[in-house]
Amino acid sequence: MFAFAAGVALLQLLPVLPDIPFGIFLLPALAGLLLLPRLAVPAALVCGLAFAGLSAQDALSRRLPLEASGERGQALVRIVDLPRQAEDGWQFEAEILESADFPRLAGERVKLAWYRTPERLSAGDVWRFELLLRTPNGVRNPGGFDAEMRALQKGWAAQGYVRGQARRIGNDGGIDAVRERLSRRIASAMPGRDARFVRALALGDTRFLTEDDWDVLRRTGITHLIAISGFHVGIVALFAMYGLSGLYRLFPALGLRLPRPMASAMVAIAAAAGYATLAGFAVPTVRTALMIAVFMAHRLLHRSGTVVQAVAMSMAAILLWDPFALLASGFWLSFTGVLALVAFMPRAESGLLGPFLWAQWICTLVLLPLTLAFFGQTSLVSPAVNLLAIPLISLAIVPLALIGCVFAFLPTLAAVFWGLSAWLMALFWQGLLWLQQWPGAAVFLPEGGLVAVLAAMLGAGLCLLPAGVPGRWLGLPLMLPLLWPTMPDIPHQNVRVAMIDVGQGLSVLVRTRNHALLYDTGAGREKGFNRGESTVLPALRALDVGRLDKVVISHGDNDHAGGLSAIRKGIVVRRVDASGDTASPCRAGASWQWDGVRFSYLWPGSDAVGSDNDASCVLRIEAGARTLLLTGDIGEHAEAALVARHGAGLRAELMTVPHHGSATSSTAEFLDAVRPKQALVSSGFQNRFRHPRAEVVGRYRMRGATVWNSAAEGWVELAGDSAGWQLQRREREHGRRYWSRPIPREAHDGH
Repeated sequence: MFAFAAGVALLQLLPVLPDIPFGIFLLPALAGLLLLPRLAVPAALVCGLAFAGLSAQDALSRRLPLEASGERGQALVRIVDLPRQAEDGWQFEAEILESADFPRLAGERVKLAWYRTPERLSAGDVWRFELLLRTPNGVRNPGGFDAEMRALQKGWAAQGYVRGQARRIGNDGGIDAVRERLSRRIASAMPGRDARFVRALALGDTRFLTEDDWDVLRRTGITHLIAISGFHVGIVALFAMYGLSGLYRLFPALGLRLPRPMASAMVAIAAAAGYATLAGFAVPTVRTALMIAVFMAHRLLHRSGTVVQAVAMSMAAILLWDPFALLASGFWLSFTGVLALVAFMPRAESGLLGPFLWAQWICTLVLLPLTLAFFGQTSLVSPAVNLLAIPLISLAIVPLALIGCVFAFLPTLAAVFWGLSAWLMALFWQGLLWLQQWPGAAVFLPEGGLVAVLAAMLGAGLCLLPAGVPGRWLGLPLMLPLLWPTMPDIPHQNVRVAMIDVGQGLSVLVRTRNHALLYDTGAGREKGFNRGESTVLPALRALDVGRLDKVVISHGDNDHAGGLSAIRKGIVVRRVDASGDTASPCRAGASWQWDGVRFSYLWPGSDAVGSDNDASCVLRIEAGARTLLLTGDIGEHAEAALVARHGAGLRAELMTVPHHGSATSSTAEFLDAVRPKQALVSSGFQNRFRHPRAEVVGRYRMRGATVWNSAAEGWVELAGDSAGWQLQRREREHGRRYWSRPIPREAHDGH
């Protein structure tokens, strides 16, 4: 069974999916698995590869093709999850019921947004929308979230927006509609924000948890206990089994009708399935329900196999249900934790506290490498917090919330249980707010490679071996490459430049030997989506940038400055220079040096007039013979003034394309003065402005410049040294997987 899982996992590592009929390998491999025991392991491996390959081909074939991406059309859709209302509109998942304009998407799920609408959406609603749909896509950066992988996991064939007319047809009901009504009852039963955790713990409804809430949970290491997790499903199944055992003790005659082991297994499976249903069949809950079903079936059949074999069967069952389940961090954390407990839990421990402490220590150590690999951070207070959080939340707060749901038809009684649950959580929350302020509450580490993660897991296992076992001393050294990774050294008078992929916006990271500068921050809202928080900060942490010596805000447009507040909250920023009337303005003539690298503001001057775009800070960087020009959103008027003032002094081998490649920038005269060899253009995938314009890209290429577009390449990093500007990393190539659609640069030249 582990070999089958290994085959499924191997396919997920492929950068490109082979164009072969995987089905022709599946039948012979199944025959070998069933008929030739000696070949069972390789046959199971091939079965896993072939099954995963077939599933991947099917999933990709159902996606909106790139050539149809960006088209508009009418569709009848049903909302199939709990829609989220943000500051600027709604986000929701929908099933396309029928569409003459998108016939191949009928029956498929899509991820939609509806901005600036007064309408109120509910789960189960049926609407006729005019949609603009795109193939699944997202930004790509070190340490960043892979939106295309997420689309594969969720089965989204497209993503898009509601545009133009919309008409509500009705409501089809369904389990999510029931969950939403129950969530509203919980909210109406208690004042203020007290209901948010009860809704999350009872129903998996996390819509009302703020980003600040999630930050506290991450910093204290208990995100796995909030919302309905697999752990909660297991607790509910365990409660159901204990309840049944009590019933059998009270009425022994029940055993004559139905043996207690069989009844216990049936009740555990039913309880797990029911709770998973209450959670809207969230992947972690279905995964745990399947694990419980396999374990119980194993027990009912009186198999003499080991726990490890039962775990392997559970893993295979989950992957047969959903081969993309192993792309989720929870899959690896769950199974690794279970196997670690089986392998390292002392058999002689008695009582309750001893085994609980041992289990906590084992899971903390073994899961540390995976936690760092998946999230880039860990919490030093997490082990201590979980000692209280696990029993309190699982044995008191969650049961009270669920009892309230059982008595939802009696609002007064339900409100008592929900109120007790919320009161306990509020008390505990005050402690978390205090703990999360500790300096070591959250520790961020730069990204490590697969080899470092595997070595660290081996090291953790060695550390847990009994004293005196040969090789145990190697445990800590094997963990060091992940805990203290070595980052590339930047020599004196050299520079590294990275265009961060922030979609339709701009953010450029410039590093010298001992300093770091961020030019613009991408877009962001105070109470909504923020590129500074979701994209820039994870990239900085992945590269071990723990401090920004200077942030330059080229001008005040949101797509350049919106992420600043989140960045200042998440990392030390020593100084901010900005265009306009600020405490620290960027002014032509100002300059400084870091590590032998010279930074000079060329614009705006005191005589700058025109739009905010034309007042963008223009920064020239000289690292020996290497030169870089950062241009913000300047247009033709500012470009002409720069040429008149500086002439050949504008010359730079590498530059950012002004204003994302708009038709009002990058004039021929300006490019003739700069004479770039390489140009960086930051633009969003199929953006509504059609940036960069084809004629603009053509001007650069006519002059022999290579144009790197973030929409096509993701993060682009270059190193400037005595040999020239060397390309270091293109994230879409560096982290390419078969679910990442190849996007030619020409697709973003305005066509």
